[in-house]
This record gives sequence, C-alpha cells and structure tokens, in this order.
Amino acid sequence: MSKIKVAIVGVGSCAKSLVEGVQYYVQNPQDKVGLMYADIGGYTTNDLEFVVGFDVDRRKVGKSLREALRARPNCAMDHVDEIDDTCVPDNAMVYSGPEMDGVAPWMLEFPEEVSFRTGADSHLGFNEIVDILNDLKVDVLINYLPVGSEKASRHYIDAAIKANVHVVNCIPTIIGTKESMELEQKFIDNDLCIVGSDMRSAFGASRLSEVLQGAMLDSGLMVTQHIQTNMAAGSTQGQEHIRTGRTANTDFLNMSEKSRLHNKHVSKENVLKGQNAVRDESTAGMTLYAGPSLTVFQKPGGDYVGSDNKIANLDLVAYGFGGARYEMTARLSVQDSPNSGGVVVSAIRFCKVAAELGLVGYLRGPSAWTQKTPPLQMTTSDAKFECDALARRETTSLTRGQLKKEKPVAADLPYTFQDTKTDYE
Repeated sequence: MSKIKVAIVGVGSCAKSLVEGVQYYVQNPQDKVGLMYADIGGYTTNDLEFVVGFDVDRRKVGKSLREALRARPNCAMDHVDEIDDTCVPDNAMVYSGPEMDGVAPWMLEFPEEVSFRTGADSHLGFNEIVDILNDLKVDVLINYLPVGSEKASRHYIDAAIKANVHVVNCIPTIIGTKESMELEQKFIDNDLCIVGSDMRSAFGASRLSEVLQGAMLDSGLMVTQHIQTNMAAGSTQGQEHIRTGRTANTDFLNMSEKSRLHNKHVSKENVLKGQNAVRDESTAGMTLYAGPSLTVFQKPGGDYVGSDNKIANLDLVAYGFGGARYEMTARLSVQDSPNSGGVVVSAIRFCKVAAELGLVGYLRGPSAWTQKTPPLQMTTSDAKFECDALARRETTSLTRGQLKKEKPVAADLPYTFQDTKTDYE
C-alpha cells in the first residue's frame, strides 16, 4: 500500500501530538495502547506521512514541519526525544496561509510564550494552496485551525475539494444541517470523503458525557440535569517539576471571549442532546449545559508556561424506578492534545479506506465516533459498529447508499437536525 499523505492546517499542539504519536507507534510496534484501531483496512500508523503544514505564526512559517511542531506556543507533551524522518519527510515545510479570521485580536495581547505571533512575510493565495496540495499528492487535509475560524476553514476546505483531497474537519465550523448538506454535496460531486465536525477526544469530556447520558437513558432513567464544565489547569505531562503557575493552552485562550466560542458551545451541547435525539427522548424543560471553556491565566511577573492539561467536571441528576432520584458527579483530568491525536489518527485512515471502497460524502460512522457534531448522531454502540465494519473494508446498510455508483444526493441521506444556536438562545 502507498503512504497516506497528510496536510495539516494549523500546526499547533494537537498537530504536535498527532505527528509525534505516530512516530512513537512506528518506532514501538509492540505498543498498541492508545490506538482504538491499530489496523484500519490494512493501514497502520506506519502508512501515515505528514508532508506539509500551513500556519500564520512567524515562528513556524518558512520552517521545516519538524521544527515548527516544537515551536512556541505549542505546549503538548513530548512523545519522542526528537521528531525525525519516520513520518515527516526532510522536505516537509510550513507555508504561510491567509490569516482571515484565524487569529482572534486578543491573542496578540497575551505573552508570546503562550500565544500566537503573526507577521509572516507573505501569505499564499487560494490557487497556490491548491497547487501545493496537488504537487505533494496529498490524500487527506486536517483542519486544526482555532475555534471560530469560519472563513479560513471554508477557504482551506474549498482548496482541498479543488485539489481532490479528503478532509477531517476538527473544529466546530459548518455544523448546521443546511450548510452541512451543502458542503456534503460538494464532496459527493467530487468523489471525496469528509469526517466532521468538531473533533472529540479519544476519551474526554464529550465521550464521558455521551456514555453516561446514554447508559442512564438505556436503563430507563430520565436525565433532568447534565452540566459539563471544562477548564485548563494543572501541568503538561513531563513538566510537573517546573515550579510556576500555568496558563491555558492556545485553544482555551482563543475561546476566552464569548464571541469566539459560540459554535463550540452549540457543538458541545449537541453531544448532550444527541443521545436523547437518537432515542427519541425529549429534552424539553431539562437542564443540559456544556460550558466550552474556563480560561486560566497566570499573574504577571513570572515565567509563563502553557498547560495542555484539561479538567472536565460533570454533574448529572436523573430519576428512575418509582421516582427514585440519582445523582452523579464526575471529574476527568487529561492531556488534551494527545487525547485528540487518538481519534484523528483513525479518522485519517477511515477517509482513505472509504475512498478506496468508493464511498463519498460524510462518513457517518467515523464522524459520530470521532466528532461532537456529526451529520448523524448515533448511539455509541452503533457508531462503533460502523467504524468496525469500515475497518474490515465492509459496507453496511448505512454506507451502501453512499457508494458513488449509487449517485447519492446529500439531501436524501440520513441527518440528525442540528441547529446553529443553543437551546438557550
């Protein structure tokens, strides 16, 4: 099998963890811990190659991809001693993409150790990005742009479509049903696959919320309250010895203003509502709330250190047999960026295998398994069933309608209605 060539838009901490994680597994083939799928349709981590990056930070643009992945403000843990040519070719570079809405103004006010610094010499035009994707024979483009990058995301996704490249959309953009259908039709018309939108971690707050909500509903309970809050706190793994405070990573800093995180809020609430939707259970009058981020920042005067540690707190109230009351409180502390790498490493390979099977449009099983707002919400078990089948190179009653020979139409494919606002608006 040929290598799966990957382009990364947004060379941040998530990209660092993904690339270093792939190198780690290639160099330690006996270790399968952390891989939901060691093999997807014959493709393993050995088959991934990261050939190009796009960014706007002047400390990364014009540098080799290997160097840029470890440039500030990236703060994810190191999975390997150094990034080598295991999965990043010597000639893999980071190019200057258009800024558009990719950088929130307040990000430039934070100290440079923990935030973005724009000002690269030049920015590539649309056709230049397309040419690079074509010249490097890219198979899959990953959108790792900051939350709120609506225009920039569409720009790169359109470039990927023109270059005949599949997409993994890791941020909450293009999440409403109408716009998702319009985008899916573009992918169908160009014989392409997409996984999206808004990456969930391998085992993070969204996975925990989904499993708890689903388990309670399947037990006959009525969940009347499910509140999920998230904050950046604690130390990046391997840096616990540094005696200073911690500042949130760029993901949380970027979402420190409400104007930036609207779609993130919608997307995270879709996780809570989704398990009710697929079971035809009403959420009317219930308290279902997912707070996207509590941003923390160090007091002035010390050394600024970004933290890739994320803490989620969940509080659930439910009623069961004969009106009996249930209460559950849970706390989950994780390394944020490696947690995302655990699903993206699968999503990339699902795109490649699906394309080889002749599937087009949104991959509904992998999207429901790896994303917060997929086109079709599913139970955890149904999403896993679809992913397992695709990993075996088998089609299902759900996917057979998306074979390009069937000439699918997006509007005729199954969707779970997704609004573009929260239920509280």
